[in-house]
Amino acid sequence: MTTPVPVAPDAGEGHGAALVLHGRSAHVLTAYDPAVRCLSPAERDRAARLAPAARRDFTAAHLLIRRCAAAFLGVPVHGLDVVQRCERCQGPHGRPTLRQEPRLYVTLAHCAGYVAAAASWQPVGVDVERLPPGPGWHRASARSLTRAEAAAVARAPCPPAAFLRQWVRKEALIKAGRARLGGLRHVDLSGLPVDDPGGGRLVRRSWWQGWAVTDWADGTSGRGGRGDRVDGGGYEPPPTAGVVGAAVTVRPPSLLTVPGGGAPHFRHEDRPVRP
Repeated sequence: MTTPVPVAPDAGEGHGAALVLHGRSAHVLTAYDPAVRCLSPAERDRAARLAPAARRDFTAAHLLIRRCAAAFLGVPVHGLDVVQRCERCQGPHGRPTLRQEPRLYVTLAHCAGYVAAAASWQPVGVDVERLPPGPGWHRASARSLTRAEAAAVARAPCPPAAFLRQWVRKEALIKAGRARLGGLRHVDLSGLPVDDPGGGRLVRRSWWQGWAVTDWADGTSGRGGRGDRVDGGGYEPPPTAGVVGAAVTVRPPSLLTVPGGGAPHFRHEDRPVRP
């Protein structure tokens, strides 16, 4: 039998409708007590099949989603079980849920060396991607952008970055249940800005059809080198080109950086919304 998580009336760090945590994978893996790296057997099995760098990002994301849910609820990380079950094939992937509190919406994302997670009592989605996008971004743009969005991307100072900004927003909408992968060309975000400052840091709030869209960028250009050293040898990609992220929520979230992440943060001082 699963024991529900007790939630005190004023518990939790989620001082708003949602809590979003983000940061570098290396910082996530070192910021929290190793004892809380309590992946389930299914998660460990999935991680074991990945290449070392992808395994670190997977582990960091699945640790961060537990940390985010625990912080939002005001409960210990220990004992929180994240369950993923594909609706189509019943495999151990797909939209995550918290076994101890299935009413809570949780979501995660990861790219090369960077992770994010979110928790809310209402639908929430989050996504992160590393700049620059891969060489196939033109094809992805044709499949995912409306004509108005494509025109705005073409006019932007840096079209690849502008495309990626819209892409992370749409991925977040998919995770929030507001869009589907095959219908992205019918989701028009052309009214939202795409002019991220190159190589800079950003936190920006917008609204789209009743959804709060929170953009952030961690662009620390000028830092060369090999990046952070990670356990098991090797280095994470340096944040030279930066990372873009987006969260979509019903109300503006608390956006917090993992300690040591060096990225911007924003704190919205509402209390958590109970179901």
